[in-house]
Amino acid sequence: EEKQQARYQLLLKEIKLVQTVDKLKAQAKKSNSAIAISNQLSTMSKPKVWEMSDGTTKEVLTPYTSRAKELGDLYQGLTLPNLRVDERLDVLLHVKWTVKEFDTKLTKEMIELIDREADLLNRGRPDKSLEGLRKRIVRAFLQFIKDPQYNPEARTLMTEKFGTMTQTVGSTA
Repeated sequence: EEKQQARYQLLLKEIKLVQTVDKLKAQAKKSNSAIAISNQLSTMSKPKVWEMSDGTTKEVLTPYTSRAKELGDLYQGLTLPNLRVDERLDVLLHVKWTVKEFDTKLTKEMIELIDREADLLNRGRPDKSLEGLRKRIVRAFLQFIKDPQYNPEARTLMTEKFGTMTQTVGSTA
């Protein structure tokens, strides 16, 4: 009886430890994901470095890198916590204007989600009840940013990914 009670207590401790480890893994994954997204956004919005005829280098902002920077700023705005209602509506309106330039399934879905959140905000819904909707908007906007159809600088990410793969494949052959 005493041994069984001791095993039971040990099992409870083990369960708590496993839960703690899982919780820490989830937090680390979320943090690493946020860092990776931030790195991708900054990579896309980095100025191009051009070599001049005299051998010096010059950083140049192209229309594509400027667009990528604007999209990155909008993404950061969407992910900001604790905005006032008027600030959040302003961010949503800017995102809506940006995606409205294109007439695709993704952009129509985003506009619908943005309109839904704006309506709920105007009705005074608490932030807690909007979390799922906001995550959907952020995910859809990130997909928008990473698509070269909407953001030509997204090709740099694809080139970096596939460029390293090509070098690896080429070196083994």
